[in-house]
Amino acid sequence: MKYEIVYFDLDNTLLDFSRSEKEALYNTFRDHGIFLTQEQITLYTQINKKWWLAFSQGKYDKEYIVFARFEEFLDNINVKSLDAKRIAQRYLETLSHLAYFLPGAEDLLEKLKKRKQRMAVLTNGVKTVQESRSKLLRLDRFFEFILTSEEVGKPKPDPTLFFKAQEISGVPLSRSVYIGDDPQTDSLAAKNAGVDFILFDYTGTGNDSQKTARTFEQLYSMLLM
Repeated sequence: MKYEIVYFDLDNTLLDFSRSEKEALYNTFRDHGIFLTQEQITLYTQINKKWWLAFSQGKYDKEYIVFARFEEFLDNINVKSLDAKRIAQRYLETLSHLAYFLPGAEDLLEKLKKRKQRMAVLTNGVKTVQESRSKLLRLDRFFEFILTSEEVGKPKPDPTLFFKAQEISGVPLSRSVYIGDDPQTDSLAAKNAGVDFILFDYTGTGNDSQKTARTFEQLYSMLLM
């Protein structure tokens, strides 16, 4: 294999977070008698992305953004009867039980495992949620460890997550690669850490300014070369 260890982002790289997010959001509000429209769900995802970007920029801590996003969302849809912190907690609990591989992701991991490729996960996601979803999909079949930014105290694009991964794996970052779906946060994190980066752009919405794989088959080939 080209690299001694492959580090993956998790959400929307290997796992269909968009599906889990939509289902968790709809179910959470449904349980409170509110049936969200697709337009409202889209609004939430936009608000959520904004708050996670602020988190990655170090403007707010994770504990704050997980409920601040719901404060803004509830205000935007003019719902005054629900408490943002309670909704945020219920949403995370619901999300923790929803995990789906992107089509082809599990096959990719199986093929890499057969080639004895070392693999691990580096993610900015909420630790308790990622641990629960990882257990549902039995990701320990493939990965030596799953490391979250919470455990190192700084989110991507800060390189601390990568330095800790290097310490755990014992593999120099120069012999590693990071694969993620975010052309900004993931790419910059890899650059800051001095590790090779492959953008996984299965939606085809990115550009070709970075080394990019649009399918898992293409990604597999790139990891072999």
